[in-house]
Amino acid sequence: MGPQKNTGESQFDMETPMAWLDLANFKLVDFSVGDELRRKGIHYSNMYLIVSGQVEVLPEGRSEPIILGPGSPVGEIGFIRGCRATGTATVLQPTQALFLNDATLWDIERKNPPLALHLLRKLAQTAQFRLDRDANLAVEVEAETEGKARPEVILCRNDDMLEQAMGIRYQIYCEELGRSSPYADHERKLIRDNLDSFGYTFIAMLEDQVVGTLRANFAADGDLGTLEALYGMAESPHHPKHTLICTKLAVEKSRRGSVIYMELIRAVTAYVMNTGRDIRECYIDCIPGLLALYKRIGFVPAGEMFYHYENGPSLPMVMDLEQYSKTLAKRL
Repeated sequence: MGPQKNTGESQFDMETPMAWLDLANFKLVDFSVGDELRRKGIHYSNMYLIVSGQVEVLPEGRSEPIILGPGSPVGEIGFIRGCRATGTATVLQPTQALFLNDATLWDIERKNPPLALHLLRKLAQTAQFRLDRDANLAVEVEAETEGKARPEVILCRNDDMLEQAMGIRYQIYCEELGRSSPYADHERKLIRDNLDSFGYTFIAMLEDQVVGTLRANFAADGDLGTLEALYGMAESPHHPKHTLICTKLAVEKSRRGSVIYMELIRAVTAYVMNTGRDIRECYIDCIPGLLALYKRIGFVPAGEMFYHYENGPSLPMVMDLEQYSKTLAKRL
């Protein structure tokens, strides 16, 4: 059996999305044969809408690829849900596609509300159709990996997801460890600080429960506060343009001997390396008891121990992403 033709369930009402270029500030991108628009297991914060050409998608759990053409979205499931790409999407013919991310959608909502409404509804319908279509296959894949306790790591895409991450921070730092965080909201039981305004927060899910979280911030995007000095970042020739920090790594107590630490760091690393921002170093801090774990992952000491108001005594660490990123991403 050959590749399956797209049956049209994902086609938009307009004959071709090219007409949308005059209606909103879209970016038109050209792709060559063999280019990957998506790689299975990687987080993305954007998606594409095919204008011309063909893209082959091999969803997780399927043995035969699906061929997508003009009018079909690529990457809408991960874009909407914040999950890893559910399949690899490869260009079969020279392809043009409209690039969409959050900034694009916000711009469309301001300039062309009817188009935004149409697009958001269609994206949700298409994503749900594809999820329902592959539901049985997903169950089979889940059954195969049951018992391995590998979490699903999700990039937070809305306020509800972010609040779940902030809630587990509070649960661990304030309730379990008894720390007094200046950023704690004791009424709502959340921890939110200044880095959340320009950070990328990930959550780890097991059995529909949030069991861990980690946040990443590109140093060039905003003020890192005292962490820049505590981590010794100013001494790096790569800082600030090519450096990143990971903070608020928190894992539920009963899961701390598991792979969740590794899976969160792997997910962040893979996401960062696919942004095209040429990030070469990742900084983080760890408590002394986890030093051996962080070293196994690829981190090395970056400065002197300091007191962190949430973690307690902490060691600044740094990872050479050029050296370790491919190794970390292998299992994704």
